[in-house]
Amino acid sequence: MTPYLCVALVDTWLPLLCPVMIWAVLLAFFLALLMAVKDGIKRLQQLHQIPCDRCRYYTGSQYLRCPVHPLAAFSEAAAHCRDCEPIEHRSGQRRLSQTTKR
Repeated sequence: MTPYLCVALVDTWLPLLCPVMIWAVLLAFFLALLMAVKDGIKRLQQLHQIPCDRCRYYTGSQYLRCPVHPLAAFSEAAAHCRDCEPIEHRSGQRRLSQTTKR
């Protein structure tokens, strides 16, 4: 292979390969971003299944959130808590629907 042939190959293929590689990298970036957003949404949906803030035993204290299961409170293990007794709302709190109605 002569040096002139190498230069000719680079001159013909490099302008074609660079845009293709740039688009491939951009596509990979946006696919990774989309997958990260989907994983984040899935994780948030799992965390919203935790009923601790709607439980009768929730104390509201940062030191002892649940006297029944203090280690599992507000964790994924609390999603299927057998001792959870749901209540509608606490006496000191107003629901969002009550604050918007006038």
